[in-house]
Amino acid sequence: MRNNPLTTRLVDSEVTLDSSRGCASNPAANNVRAHQAGRQPEATQAGRIVAAIRTPRPRLRIHALSWAAVASVLLGGCTATDTPTEIASGAMAPHFNHNAATDAAKGYLDGWFNGADVRLFYTKSFFCAEPPASGAVSNCVLGADAEVDPRPGPIPTIYAIAAVGFQPDVATLSCPAGSVCLNHPAMIDASRLAGPGATSVPGVPHSHIIDERAAGWWHTVNIRVFNLAVWNEIATAKSLAKVRELQADPAVGGAGLISRDTPTNIFFFIQPQPER
Repeated sequence: MRNNPLTTRLVDSEVTLDSSRGCASNPAANNVRAHQAGRQPEATQAGRIVAAIRTPRPRLRIHALSWAAVASVLLGGCTATDTPTEIASGAMAPHFNHNAATDAAKGYLDGWFNGADVRLFYTKSFFCAEPPASGAVSNCVLGADAEVDPRPGPIPTIYAIAAVGFQPDVATLSCPAGSVCLNHPAMIDASRLAGPGATSVPGVPHSHIIDERAAGWWHTVNIRVFNLAVWNEIATAKSLAKVRELQADPAVGGAGLISRDTPTNIFFFIQPQPER
């Protein structure tokens, strides 16, 4: 279970609150309009509250969900013909236009849970946000933990068991080679593991293991398997316990046939269904 309170940074954002309209505004743009209309620049108007949000070092971190609430307050009263809103901080952008679209495709992928097959019902697209820095357009990273969560509070873990360097039986794969799985990122930054040439690469074939039942956001941990026989042991056992056994075995994990847990910043919105 993930319980990571770390969240996004507010980086020298210059969003001002115009109390006369209740909208976020850009002071520079407003002062140009004030000059053109023969009014005082916004910074000198007496009846206006200008709350410049600036973050001193060390930088403040708040939850992505909190920023959505801030946005609704700042932007709720604005229209397309009103003063344009500008958010200067690039680090905030994922939370206003992140990948977890509510109109994403819905469907099932296979998974394993305590020795049995389960169906994982995906109802939203993935969520990845910087930091950590990513060279992939998805903002997804392999090899660095998330600093921005899709919601506050504990988040359960889903394990992506990846087949590397061999082709397992396709019946044992949730996401086969050459396909983009439902609501998964097409490209991932794997440069922390594979070097600087892997800043935007497709995902490898993999299956999913969960060790609890929960509906909502799940945080992905990556485990790579480099040997077909080891893969087949996991596919037969269909459990995290078997993965842990193999990782701890000097002849398997110690020999590099299966990796340790590798962090990611990838989240999926899933509801596990009863065993098939």
